[in-house]
Amino acid sequence: MEPRVYEVPVERVREVFGRIEEYDLLSVDVENEASVIDDMLGSEEGKLRYVREKLDDGNIDSAVLVVRDGTGTLVVKMENVITIRATVRNYERLIEEFGLKER
Repeated sequence: MEPRVYEVPVERVREVFGRIEEYDLLSVDVENEASVIDDMLGSEEGKLRYVREKLDDGNIDSAVLVVRDGTGTLVVKMENVITIRATVRNYERLIEEFGLKER
């Protein structure tokens, strides 16, 4: 199955992450090239808390939802140094509620 990619308006990313658990969150990963703190985060709750702090502090460059193999992965790029990936099971609801359009 070919992946489908949906544009996520950057102004809606904080709102999505404020409710991300509602979409059956499977995992959260964050890479911050300017920090080693993200490598020390062990729990999903800790990672999500860290992601929300970073979203509040920084500028979001781009965001897409990649749908493949029964899951959706929200990929957010911030300030060319932070990459956030959140994988959800209920991606159809996320697409519907936020009116996402396929690329």
